[in-house]
Amino acid sequence: MTLKPALSAYLDCLRFTAAFAVLLGHMDQDGLSMAWMPLSRFSHDAVVIFFVLSGFIIYYSTTTRTHNWREYVVLRLSRIYSVALPAVLICISLALVLASQPDFDPSRYSNYSPVSIWHTVSSLLFLNQSWMNEAELVLNIPYWSLCYEVWFYVLFGAWYFTNGWRRIAWVAVAALVAGPSILLLMPIWLIGAWLAASRNYAVHMSPAKAWLAFFGPLVLIVFINLLKIDTLIQHSLYQLIPGYWRLENAQRFVTDYLIGAALCLHIASFSSLPLAFQKWFERFQWFWALLAGFSFTLYLFHRPMTQWLGANFPISSGQVLQSTFVALAILIVCWLISFGTEKRLRAWRRSLARLLGTT
Repeated sequence: MTLKPALSAYLDCLRFTAAFAVLLGHMDQDGLSMAWMPLSRFSHDAVVIFFVLSGFIIYYSTTTRTHNWREYVVLRLSRIYSVALPAVLICISLALVLASQPDFDPSRYSNYSPVSIWHTVSSLLFLNQSWMNEAELVLNIPYWSLCYEVWFYVLFGAWYFTNGWRRIAWVAVAALVAGPSILLLMPIWLIGAWLAASRNYAVHMSPAKAWLAFFGPLVLIVFINLLKIDTLIQHSLYQLIPGYWRLENAQRFVTDYLIGAALCLHIASFSSLPLAFQKWFERFQWFWALLAGFSFTLYLFHRPMTQWLGANFPISSGQVLQSTFVALAILIVCWLISFGTEKRLRAWRRSLARLLGTT
C-alpha cells in the first residue's frame, strides 16, 4: 500500500512544524524573545513528533523500497551524515573562533563547553546519550535527539535484516551500546513503526470520529504543556527513584509515551477527514515538500545561530517585528545551507555505496 499524496503532504507539514517549534523555543531560551508565539512552548513535544514520524517513515520505506541490509546502511548513513557531519564541523569551528576572542565570555552561551576530542568523537558516533556519557556537541544541545534516532535505526536494522540467534546477538549488542535512556524512548519510535506496519493510517472512521481523533491529540498536548503535567510526573519520579536524573532527556518518558500514542491516532485519522481538507494539503504538496526538505538542516543548524545572536544581539519582550525578522532570516539561511547538506543526498549515497562496495 502506498501513501496517498495528501497524507504524504501532511506528514511533511508535521515535520516542518515540529522543526519550526524547536527553532522558536530555542530562540526564546537564547534571548531572542519568542514567547509571543504559542508554538515556542512545544519544543520538547516536537521531538516526540520527530520520533513518531521517523518510526513511521523508516519502517514504511524500509519494507517497501529497501532490498538488503547494505542498502539500508547506505540510506541511513547518507541521510544522517549529510547533515550531521557539516553541523559538527561548523559547531566546533564556531566554538574555536569564539574562544579565541580576547573578550569571550562563555557564560553568555548556555550550550558552550570547551572543544574536546572525546566530545567530538562521541558526537560523530552518536554516543552522547549512551549510558552516563556526558559528552555533547558544543553550542548545539539539540543534537541529543539525533543520537537517539541513530540508535533506533541501528536497533531496527539489526532486528529487521537478521533472524534467529544473529538477530538476538545483534539487537543485544546494539541495545548494550545504546543504553537505558535511548531504550526507554524507543517505544515512541516503535509506535510510529507499528502504525506503518498495521496500515491503520488508512483506516476508515466516520467524519465525527475522525475530527475527534484529529484534534483530540492536539488538545492533549496543549493540556499536558499548560498544566506542566510532564514536569510534575518527572519531579515525583525524582523522589521515588534514586539517580533518576541520569536518564537525562528520557526523564519525561511517561507523558512522551502518551503524546506518541496520541500522535499515531492523529495521523491515522487524517485519511478519514473530508476530502476537501485532504485535497488542500495535496494541492500544496510542493510547498510542504519544500519546507520539509530542509527541516533536518534547520534542526541541526539553528542552535549555534540563536546562541550567537542571543548573546550579541538580544531581543527583549515585545519586539515582535525584530524577533519575526530573525526567525525568517534563520529559516532562509538554513534553507541555503541545505543545498550543501540534505539536498546533496544522492551524492552522499553514491559515495557511501562505492565505499561500502554496494554498487
